[in-house]
Amino acid sequence: MSDKTHHADIEWRDDGQPLSRAFDDIYFSTASGLEESRYVFLQQNDLPRRWAALGDGATFTVGETGFGTGLNFLAAWDLWIRTAPASAQLNFLSVEKYPLHPRDLRRALALWPQLQSLAEPLMDQYPPLLATGAHRLHFGRVSLTLVIGEASEAFRSLRLEDDSRDRQVDAWFLDGFAPAKNPAMWTPELFENIAALSRPGATFATFTCAGLVRRGLKEAGFALTKVPGFGRKREMLRGELERIEPAKISSTPWHLPGGQSDRGHRRMAAPPLLQLQDQAVVGAVRPGAAHGRDRSPRQTTKVSVIGAGISGATTARALAERGLEVQVFDQGPQPGAGASGNDQGILYAKLSPKPGPNGDFNLHALMYALRYYREYCADNAHFCGLLQLAQNEKEQLLQQQIADWLAFHKAESLARAVDAAEASAIAGVPLDFAGLYFPAAGWLEPQKVCATLLQHGNIQLHCGIKIEQLIAGENGWRLRAPDKEYSADAVIICSANGIRQFGQTAALPLRPIRGQVSSAAASTQSQQLKTTLCGEGYIAPAHNGQHSFGATFKLKETQTELREEEHRENLDTLAELLPQFAADFASQPLRGRAALRAATPDYLPMAGPVPDWDSIDSTYADLRKNRKFLIPQRANYQPGLYVLGGLGSRGFTYAPLAAEVLAAWLCGEVMPVSAELAKALHPARFAIRDLGKNRRS
Repeated sequence: MSDKTHHADIEWRDDGQPLSRAFDDIYFSTASGLEESRYVFLQQNDLPRRWAALGDGATFTVGETGFGTGLNFLAAWDLWIRTAPASAQLNFLSVEKYPLHPRDLRRALALWPQLQSLAEPLMDQYPPLLATGAHRLHFGRVSLTLVIGEASEAFRSLRLEDDSRDRQVDAWFLDGFAPAKNPAMWTPELFENIAALSRPGATFATFTCAGLVRRGLKEAGFALTKVPGFGRKREMLRGELERIEPAKISSTPWHLPGGQSDRGHRRMAAPPLLQLQDQAVVGAVRPGAAHGRDRSPRQTTKVSVIGAGISGATTARALAERGLEVQVFDQGPQPGAGASGNDQGILYAKLSPKPGPNGDFNLHALMYALRYYREYCADNAHFCGLLQLAQNEKEQLLQQQIADWLAFHKAESLARAVDAAEASAIAGVPLDFAGLYFPAAGWLEPQKVCATLLQHGNIQLHCGIKIEQLIAGENGWRLRAPDKEYSADAVIICSANGIRQFGQTAALPLRPIRGQVSSAAASTQSQQLKTTLCGEGYIAPAHNGQHSFGATFKLKETQTELREEEHRENLDTLAELLPQFAADFASQPLRGRAALRAATPDYLPMAGPVPDWDSIDSTYADLRKNRKFLIPQRANYQPGLYVLGGLGSRGFTYAPLAAEVLAAWLCGEVMPVSAELAKALHPARFAIRDLGKNRRS
């Protein structure tokens, strides 16, 4: 969170047009920005014809070098609606170094009333804090991955250094401020990264014919054609990728499956690069050169998800939305019967002023979750706001750093600092502590959220079924229950601490943490509470006449009976925050619930493919001698086996983005997070760290 991304410095001219003060350049043609966008990027990439020719269920990816006001994105979205098959999916990937503040974005897009039906959803989902990194936004069958950062670095940050996964883009919009005014963007590194993300035969179009752009594109492998420019511009460039350079390996590719495990499957080598047009992207759909990817046939059509808690529900929904057939198994009587089964779940993230994967993931996961539940579970989510209170000096100092960072980003719609008096006014009850106020956060009804997410035509739910064994076969997986066997092309294990019951995932270092939540009938005073409070513990506003508060934190305990001493512990914690509430609740019998969280040693979730652990150990054995060795080989992975778990106490905040990461792994898509963050969430990370520390796993 040391990120110091600056918003665009906009000068609004007398005619209402935005101009960048940093580059002294306009964002779009003063004559007709929309018509320019349609001519330069849509027509010169031949998108009307290409999109009309797509097959049912196809996926098409557009890459863009400068998001700016989002005009190109909206123009493409508008054309997609009018020309592409109703079942096709458009993925739009864009980068921006100086993003517009939400207020400026709204003002700029007001210039295009004909696009307002699309501009409103964009503005509704536009991130309140435009931190460096990837922001994934969904609009039905159109998705936007907006990466904040310098263009070349932003594209580089997405590369997993695997051609079959990185080469996603079918058409490029090479936009941005004029090369004469912004030469720092148009670098050889930019063109190298554009080429590395391009599918064979990918096209491009750009408004400029500047020499450094022509040379950069040609050196990166693109064939160039000059065509008439828009309006007064004499000429512009378009072309396509004709020469492909294999991906360069800069770090040990332990995160990439190099083949299938010998346990029940024949090992398969990765396809040669030039066969990418005819070979299936690993675990995904068949490429179709510059015309997008056709979803039929695909390697993976039927997926089994083990677990119907929040991790399983979000995973199943992410895959169902992509058109896969999903069957979900849970040993409980209904969705969310395990650790996700409390009466109230808090939408909460621990922001950090320090740079690193934990702070980055918490921030991006929170913003993604707030968008996600508004879209999918609005009837079961209560966005009443959340106060994160500083109950000690250490927390006060930490929150001051976070508050300064939030203020720099003008991110008051995400969170802002409040003193005790304002916190009391927001909460509706007296509070003695200052804190951070998250106006768009709140709490959820967990079991209803899980059930709602699983209500989709592509999802079949099987409750009361315990999957006891996973058996790899030549054509996928067999899932063995006590009295029946099921089959699937791929399996995703989302069963919290139950992940370790399977031989393939027993090595994962999950830790059970017992937590007991207490529940009390609302009192006259507690009914005044209007927002969720978090500090040493938490309490949510009354629901159906009851408050949930707690929760205890007991490492390595696996019993789930209710304990009176933990009710008292929850009351003591509450008394430090709201003594009158605690006194009222202590005078009545308390209900409650105890369950087991599943946490990882680094408190980040894990989302991704499952390796063959023996292959990891042998392939990367030299890391025991020097953890910085670059070992170019890839280890074998369990074919079509994935895991999502280790969500700890922030499952409802972490699960939606973690599920999107997992779906990207399985479907071979552009990641919704940086490659480094994808590695930080990878299930194999612990084994690699142990090798680097010369530990035997």
